[in-house]
Amino acid sequence: MSVTPTRSSSTARGYLALPGLIAADYNARLVAELDELVAHREEKDHRLIVSYKQMGLLTSHPPIIERLKILMGPRFAMHHIHSARHEAGNKGVNWHQDYEQYPQTNRSHIMVHVFYYLNGLSGTVGDLLALPRSQNLVVPNGGMGLFGTQDLPGSLVFDDLPPGSAVIVHSALWHARRPKPGGEDQPRYFIDVSYCQHGVLWPAYGRVDEINAAALAAGLGRDGAYDFLYDTDQFFNRREIDEAFKERNKGSIALQMKGVVSDG
Repeated sequence: MSVTPTRSSSTARGYLALPGLIAADYNARLVAELDELVAHREEKDHRLIVSYKQMGLLTSHPPIIERLKILMGPRFAMHHIHSARHEAGNKGVNWHQDYEQYPQTNRSHIMVHVFYYLNGLSGTVGDLLALPRSQNLVVPNGGMGLFGTQDLPGSLVFDDLPPGSAVIVHSALWHARRPKPGGEDQPRYFIDVSYCQHGVLWPAYGRVDEINAAALAAGLGRDGAYDFLYDTDQFFNRREIDEAFKERNKGSIALQMKGVVSDG
């Protein structure tokens, strides 16, 4: 099924499409800056994405942040930002979900990804696939990868969005990027930014301390209005608990939480 999503897409379905959200002049600056980032990476210059002015400001883009306040409440923190230019022949990504939880046990708090398609979706290079309401299914991040990038019962195909569009998805929503032919003269400019609702601690992504410090120093909090987005205290370092957890992760975790043990 191929669809052109509209603003009326229900968040209960796990996604909200916002066609042409980013103003044309800002969108052009983002495209130029992403080209600059790609050139830097080819030179092995892997600077923080938040250090790029336009992409850094995208992490606190008011039209998105104000919508997320309605969805997630007044407090949430940025988890990460990724930027990429998908060239013709891109292999795509199998079905997966991106909700950060260790182990995967519930969906008590909201995590979202905002997918930005700077030059839209046109049926070339790759389509966005999504399975509505699948965010309510608790499965490991790669647990559905065996389905590849084929259609699933009830799944949607996003292949017709104008430049500057955004799609907000619940991070646990099953989604994929299906490879498509074409795009030799028009690669796909893609940025995703993820946010986690306050109320629980979330597994940190990479150099979170350094990223948030750089974001605040660069004024990405917009005169303090959005400083809360760069709150490192909302995250924990999974590596620090991995070994202890693996040792205790036997049988039913619920019983361990209540202090119940068994001799088998």
